[in-house]
Amino acid sequence: MKMIKYKELIAELNRKKIADCYFFCGEEDYLKQEAILLLKKMLIRPGAEDFDLGLFYAEDSSAREAIALAETYPFMSKKRLIMIKDIDKFRESELKEIIKYLKKPVSSTCLVLVSEKVKKETLNRGVYKTISSSCETVIFWRLFDSEIPGWIEDKISGEGKNISPQAAHYLFVEVGNSLLDLCGEIEKLLIYTKDRKKVTLHDVEQLIGHSMSDSIFDLLRAITEKDLGRSLEILEKVMEAGEKPVGILVRIAKRMRQIVYAKELMRQKVRRGSIIQEVGLHPFFDKDFPSQIQDFTGKELLNNFHHLLRADWEIKVGKKPAELALELLILNLCGKKRAATYSG
Repeated sequence: MKMIKYKELIAELNRKKIADCYFFCGEEDYLKQEAILLLKKMLIRPGAEDFDLGLFYAEDSSAREAIALAETYPFMSKKRLIMIKDIDKFRESELKEIIKYLKKPVSSTCLVLVSEKVKKETLNRGVYKTISSSCETVIFWRLFDSEIPGWIEDKISGEGKNISPQAAHYLFVEVGNSLLDLCGEIEKLLIYTKDRKKVTLHDVEQLIGHSMSDSIFDLLRAITEKDLGRSLEILEKVMEAGEKPVGILVRIAKRMRQIVYAKELMRQKVRRGSIIQEVGLHPFFDKDFPSQIQDFTGKELLNNFHHLLRADWEIKVGKKPAELALELLILNLCGKKRAATYSG
């Protein structure tokens, strides 16, 4: 059997190509759930879930119990769907029971083995090597940040609407890279836009509840420009809007990593447009990013990471109030010269 990625699996399923046995592993649980729901939609006749769909958890069930159902002919559907989750919690003796089934699977059943903890390197060893070679193994990687706006566009397209690239990118910037959180916001957008086929940037701004000038997106831009007064002003607004301090800190840390990466690409003489795309930014919103980071020095960036670590520690252990810790962080990130000009 072969090893494929999520997109390849979806392409196969859209061609009605369904394997008898799958092994879903990797850490992106939301994509696994999407794939399982698609299999359920394709295989299980409506109303037949109680008869032809089986869900087992290794912690609560035996491998023999799941296999016994897998070996049973479906009652109402063309193919039975059996899922065994957290198979890494099975004892090796039970995993061997599964391997025995995989050597001669029942063609009227689709068996899906699921694990979050089994990583790609584990697939080359012992019992998991045998399982992965006996199934169509799908590795569910977490999406790169640069892939998420495209995922948003595909998700909305699948619902019969389309979203502008700028709106998809803004949604990602505002909500973050949790596919579960993004899915919730997408559902709201679909309801908000009703019968309209186009989801616009204005729709996203209205739904999230604040404009571009009051967002995390603009806070990151102000910090990148070392605009101290603007950064502190936006920080106050996003905190009032309910943004969590740890979430803000994570986004600032990510922006610092993007700056470091971009500086290295600039050193390698990579063209500006490619730099923006490579670090996961958007050419429409972030066209000035390469110019904004020109005066960051290596020593300054190293110090910035020390400031980030300190702020993280102060917030998590309650050393300082979260808002104060973030304000001091921004004072440091915007530099002594800019900090001295702030009169607030």
